[in-house]
Amino acid sequence: MPTPFIIDTDCGIDDAVAILMALYHPAAEVVGITTLSGNVKREHVTRNVCDLLSYVDHSDIPVFEGADRPLVQDPVLATSIHGPTGLGTVDLPESGKAPVSANAAAGIAEMLQKHTGATVVALGPLTNIAITLNLYPEVAERIGSLVIMGGALHTGNVTRFAEFNFFADPEAADVVFRSGVPLTVVPWEACMASRMNRERLAEAVGNQARKGKLVQDLQEWIFRFMEKRYGEAFTALADPVAMAVALDPNVVWARHDGYLKLELGHNALRGASVPWNGSGMNIIDELDMEAFVAMLQEVFTT
Repeated sequence: MPTPFIIDTDCGIDDAVAILMALYHPAAEVVGITTLSGNVKREHVTRNVCDLLSYVDHSDIPVFEGADRPLVQDPVLATSIHGPTGLGTVDLPESGKAPVSANAAAGIAEMLQKHTGATVVALGPLTNIAITLNLYPEVAERIGSLVIMGGALHTGNVTRFAEFNFFADPEAADVVFRSGVPLTVVPWEACMASRMNRERLAEAVGNQARKGKLVQDLQEWIFRFMEKRYGEAFTALADPVAMAVALDPNVVWARHDGYLKLELGHNALRGASVPWNGSGMNIIDELDMEAFVAMLQEVFTT
């Protein structure tokens, strides 16, 4: 039987690919998706998720709209990476699908009551998850596993020390880290191992199936951005790596049991995830790239 999956997302380019992976992988049954501000504003995120689900004939999956800002600070966006609406150059057909609720916390609590033991995959800032844990503390015991794409152990992608999802709402990450929920953290360094150029991506996802063509089209904005900034066209599939870890732990080459603390000060270290004495977090160190590519091929080329 597939495991129920709840996806919390600030749906940008790599989020969309991760969502598609969960929809088409036999190990998962996506029972609901929650949205929040992050890569782009919440209204674009919700529209992206609704249109994506309709485009791939999964409009029956409920969408719950969540936080439009972090717990404490002003919103931080990543439109330069994901485009003004979050999906780069891709313009999905506008669907009539709408969120069933503007209360993601209540939606998560309701889904976990129906699907106790579900896997929750957090692809954006942890605002929705933190609010849910504060309003409905009982959900901490109903989550089978919480897989988080976030943090950096050595070098961030927003500042030298901080990765975007944690930098966008470090207070929320701190709440989640102290909640007692079983956590798997997939930091930026593990995600960077998934770097691909256009040819490698084409081999992994193909373009014969509609979904594989969509993945390639989505990444085109990233390829152009990276080529302009670094002189090399590549993409790093951060959220798909986290989703792969949630779908099949065998894609992990190396991990360790540890603990991270969040830097909450309003200084140059804000948002940093600092390795700390302790244990209880499953922290991913390295991906098995061959296994990851094999999963992409299984999902997108069949």
